[in-house]
Amino acid sequence: MRNLGFLKRINFLGLLTGAVLIVLWQLAVVSGLLDFDYLPKPTEVASGLREIAETGELAENLQHTLTASLTGWALAAVAGVVVGVVLGLFHPVWKYSMASLEALRALPIVAFVPVAVLLLGFTQTMEIVVAFYAALWPILLNTQAGVRNVDRRLMEVGDVMGFGRIERLWKLVLPASTSHIVVGLRLGLSISLVLTLVAEMVGNPAGLGYALIQKGQTLNPDQMFAYVIVIGLCGIVLNTALMLLARIGLRGQMLAAGDVG
Repeated sequence: MRNLGFLKRINFLGLLTGAVLIVLWQLAVVSGLLDFDYLPKPTEVASGLREIAETGELAENLQHTLTASLTGWALAAVAGVVVGVVLGLFHPVWKYSMASLEALRALPIVAFVPVAVLLLGFTQTMEIVVAFYAALWPILLNTQAGVRNVDRRLMEVGDVMGFGRIERLWKLVLPASTSHIVVGLRLGLSISLVLTLVAEMVGNPAGLGYALIQKGQTLNPDQMFAYVIVIGLCGIVLNTALMLLARIGLRGQMLAAGDVG
């Protein structure tokens, strides 16, 4: 039954659509319908992917990018949830910090990359800081919204049962806010990966982002498109892994929120 449940979550129609698009891409390039100087056929992209995998280049760049993006995201998850809970529970704190937070959040995250490069140089630490800053806001704001929207009747239940502040937070507030927090974590994970790639493209000559630019500049389109596909797969795998962990570790809360099939 569990295997059947897993199969139900697989989007076979989406996989079929992707396969059809790849076949059409191949046919369009071979027939000359798509006549671009540097547009490779899918078979050439597969060959380029095999080349960067065999040389170890792909593994090295993949490790660099994932280390930076996941470290920044994990730090943002801790800070975002903690600060979001504080802002959600204590209205005066939210009231007096709202203007500053809104001003910082309004700053385009891409504009923060040159600042990070200037302060931290061409280092992986710079990438981690950029990923942290990018992921912090969706996690913080979703956590704050989830905590503030906890049903007042649920809090009254805590009063009746004589829960203290910590017990009420742990047993009532956080479980009731789980769906909002998970949404923030998913958004933060995607944004942290994107901004890590941007930082590598413009600020640090390492990782998937730099490799993507380098292959384009050296007119190596088959390997460039291979990196594009790898980056896309990274986003899909990371999001799937996070949702799987949420369903396993927070199944009761996810079921209550209607987020588990």
